[in-house]
Amino acid sequence: MTTYIVATLLFAAGPPCGPLDLDTALGLAASRSDEVAIKQADVVTAQADEAMARALRIVPQATATVLTGPAPEARGDFLKPETIVGTNRSLYGIRPFVRVEIQALQPIYTWGRLDAASEAAQAGLEARELLVQDTTSQVQLRVVQTWWGVALAKRFLAIAGDVRGALAQAAQHVKEAMANGDEDVSPADRYRVDLARGVVEGRAAEAQKGLDLAQVALAAMLGTDPARLALQEAPLDPPAAAVPDRAAALDAAERQRPDLRALGDAIRARDAEVKAERAANKPQFFLGAQFVYSYAPNRDIQLNPWVSDWFNTLSLGALIGFRQDLALPMMSARAQKAQAERDALAQQREGLARLVQVQVDTGLAELRAAQARHVAAQAALGSGKALFRSTGLDFAAGLIDAKSLIDAYTQYVESQVAAAQAAYDLYVARAKLAQVTGEAPRKGVQCELP
Repeated sequence: MTTYIVATLLFAAGPPCGPLDLDTALGLAASRSDEVAIKQADVVTAQADEAMARALRIVPQATATVLTGPAPEARGDFLKPETIVGTNRSLYGIRPFVRVEIQALQPIYTWGRLDAASEAAQAGLEARELLVQDTTSQVQLRVVQTWWGVALAKRFLAIAGDVRGALAQAAQHVKEAMANGDEDVSPADRYRVDLARGVVEGRAAEAQKGLDLAQVALAAMLGTDPARLALQEAPLDPPAAAVPDRAAALDAAERQRPDLRALGDAIRARDAEVKAERAANKPQFFLGAQFVYSYAPNRDIQLNPWVSDWFNTLSLGALIGFRQDLALPMMSARAQKAQAERDALAQQREGLARLVQVQVDTGLAELRAAQARHVAAQAALGSGKALFRSTGLDFAAGLIDAKSLIDAYTQYVESQVAAAQAAYDLYVARAKLAQVTGEAPRKGVQCELP
């Protein structure tokens, strides 16, 4: 999992980005998203916690102290008072001394407490890694929506351009017919054409606004300036694909959804925490060791086993002991709290599992509807094109009036808009279903944005 995150999320400088395709945009969003970076920071924190849990196994308590300072002179043997030089209150013959103290404590049996702490930290790390993947999937879904939103807005502008040309020809025909005194053409026809041109211009303005906003949003997700964002042209032409089986989609979501798996790891971490808190109620066995050495050159070394001199010491020892925390009510309450938090996470996972089922069913329904609308829109588009051409020819031949022409134009435009919108909805529905079933984020191609 760590390897996947490093490969997917850490941005490495690559060749300069040319016009971006969708895969490259997805890869850049995953590596440059602030949301993903925040989750990745949580992973780094969890890695530190996991390292600390592992470190508890090997000498978790160890200190080394070095002291130096002045020491008063002391000569002789206390068994021979006549040889003693000076007193314990004299500052005579002060010389420097040095003292080294090393103490260490190594747990040897903790009733599984250290194992549980390590397991909890590891499960917590895996949960945070899965949350990075979940956030990446959500960011990439928004990139897909915005990417195809740009393509949809460009398609709307192209449709508006086509209609502008057709209406310009119609306006010219009306003008010429009126100049020639054609009784089948009236000023009302000119007004109808002008009205239609105004409607088209308004819709074109809305499409341009949608394009500008989509490019701003996409640039923000990619961490670049909108003026520097160059995208490849992407035709709204989704390939045919079957709708996944419901049972297979639900099974995939249960196995793959990173948020579900993260909650499972969180429950595993809480289980280990409960185990650790219960083990803390029992005696903790340990091995202790100590080394002390001090030396003062102006003091005689005392070798009598019942007499020691703090300034001249050499000792080394080890022991086995146990420590029992007697705050049993408090430790019992901690274990109960950990168990309650674990049970709350279990309930949360059950609720999320039901929500995932609803999301999968909703995604499948939206995908089926999007595919049906796309098929119907494609069929209507063919009829709209035929109607548009035949009506234009009839109007040019003087067989119909401007109102019939504008009605045909309107239906043609609506068929084109419906086809483009249906294609966009199909792309987005497929991306949503992929996200709710837990498909892994796409890595894309690494490159360097200007």
